[in-house]
Amino acid sequence: MSSMFGPVELVALAFDAPRIPPAVARAVLDVAGGDAVTLLDLAVVRRGDDGEIAVLEAHELGDEVDLVTIELPASGLTGDEDLREIAAAVNPGTSVLVLAIEHTWSRQFVSAVADADADVILHERVPAATVNEIADLAGTAAGTPG
Repeated sequence: MSSMFGPVELVALAFDAPRIPPAVARAVLDVAGGDAVTLLDLAVVRRGDDGEIAVLEAHELGDEVDLVTIELPASGLTGDEDLREIAAAVNPGTSVLVLAIEHTWSRQFVSAVADADADVILHERVPAATVNEIADLAGTAAGTPG
């Protein structure tokens, strides 16, 4: 079988500020520099105080998010229509960092599942806040066996 992508997640992070916070940009760089995920695409969308929507693709960001050192293997994967829909859903004065992230760690697994003709019958993402709340209630901590 030819090489395959692992699952891809589209993540949109909204900020009540005109620019993406530097700490978030650094965290994206740190994650993108590892082997667990591949940052396929990145964009910033804004909804101005007047409601006007601006879409900035990765190549248009310059040093704004300071992520210009990352090579995006699927730049443009997130379509303009998707980005404008995300921007329209947030309040005026908001900026949104949109990331398309491939779960690189799972490529071999995805290939094996496809070769076995298996059907995915459930795939559900549980947000970190929910997992952490349940772990707190159960008295477990991240990285500690329950």
